[in-house]
Amino acid sequence: MTPNPTDTDEREVRFTWNLPQSRFMQCKSRYVNFEGAIRAGKSTPLVMKTITLMVDHPGIKCSLWRWTGDALETQLIPLFWELCPKELLDPKKPWDSKQEFVRFLNGSLCYLRSLRPGEGSGRYIKCSGLTLATVGVDQPEEVPEDIFLYLKGRMSQPGYPHQMLLTPNPPGQDHWICREFPTTHNLPNHEMIHTTTYDNRHILGEEYIADLELSYPPGHPMRHRMLEGKRGLQLEGEAVYGKIFKRDLHIAEVEAYPDIAVMEAWDFSKKHPAVLWSQFTPGGGWWPLMEYQGESIYLEELIPIILAMRQQAFPTQDIWPCCDPSGADTTSHGTSRTAVEILGDQQIFPAYVRGSNQRAKRTYAINQLARFMLRLTASGPALQAHPRCGILIDGFQAGYVYPEKSGGHNIRVPLKDGYYDNLQNCAEYTMLNFLVPGADDDVRGLDGTNHAPSAPPQRDIDPMDPPRPHGRGLAGY
Repeated sequence: MTPNPTDTDEREVRFTWNLPQSRFMQCKSRYVNFEGAIRAGKSTPLVMKTITLMVDHPGIKCSLWRWTGDALETQLIPLFWELCPKELLDPKKPWDSKQEFVRFLNGSLCYLRSLRPGEGSGRYIKCSGLTLATVGVDQPEEVPEDIFLYLKGRMSQPGYPHQMLLTPNPPGQDHWICREFPTTHNLPNHEMIHTTTYDNRHILGEEYIADLELSYPPGHPMRHRMLEGKRGLQLEGEAVYGKIFKRDLHIAEVEAYPDIAVMEAWDFSKKHPAVLWSQFTPGGGWWPLMEYQGESIYLEELIPIILAMRQQAFPTQDIWPCCDPSGADTTSHGTSRTAVEILGDQQIFPAYVRGSNQRAKRTYAINQLARFMLRLTASGPALQAHPRCGILIDGFQAGYVYPEKSGGHNIRVPLKDGYYDNLQNCAEYTMLNFLVPGADDDVRGLDGTNHAPSAPPQRDIDPMDPPRPHGRGLAGY
């Protein structure tokens, strides 16, 4: 898109910023993340901060980016020309279409480019070779991490202030933005500024706010992201339990029974290994009590963490472990020893059902979890999850989803998204290994009907499995 600046009359440009926008405009940190809800007013300050830097520092080389060319052409470039006072532009050649930059009269430049490489092009072709002072990326949640890291290396123009300015919508908890800008705010030279749709009320108007609140009422899994600008769930597909899991019904600060065994389910994900502790209650319920999800941690490092958590939370209970059956497979862990053998070194002998990740068995486990959500017991809903099981709860609500297409299979299985699925799989392993058929035959559902589970699949018995040990903290077959 080539500009056509014809009006050279002088004009005064005034903006009234809300508080988060003002913080962003004044922030001097090297890395600034202005993150928040949709229509919160993030792109406009990004462009105006860049223009201000170009005015205040003659000769500076700035840049503004979107991931796709379409988004650049239809959103970011029009916004730049709308906001940029025309008298600032170089009258001879304000726009270099070949290099894709705007030139100011004072010699400052601003590249306006997309980051997504064309087919057959080098991955970093759009930003390679540039020497920049500032990098501004609108909606960087669309940008792969490696390209973001490459952009960081382009901020090297000597003699000018260096800043990377990001204006994302709230990312999922597993996104690189969450690692680059943790909510603990503990990384030097990093500033995260949060904004909500309500902060931009004076621009959007009351009618827009009311419509958005109606679309995302309290309890809707996307309200916290769309209106409040908080990180977390991104509803992308049909939620497995979306129609039956209710936060106000299924979350409670339940505490473990001191004299009943605690189920401990392990998932050996390479990126996010997970462990879930839960109990089957005397009244026919199932209570998730505590979770752990790591990040790129070796099993040998994970085990002492889990043992410490277990000892602190469940000092008197027997612990019955179970696990992903891939834990008995050497090929899935890149080592000559299996995860089950490594656990055994620490006197942890998990049960497992071979084929637990097959469609039929996963569907069985999902059905049992759904039945717990639908049943009432004398003490309340059969499924009551402790609030500290945050990732599991978010997965129940909307994070654990079915794909849009079944891939030609009659039985759908949820997506392996790499984040929410790990603890969901732990819940499924618990159902497959420990659910006793008929234990809750007399429990009636919310609709008054009986929801007693059918018999679970039989576990395979391996003659090489260790015998089931006795005593607190150990379990097996």
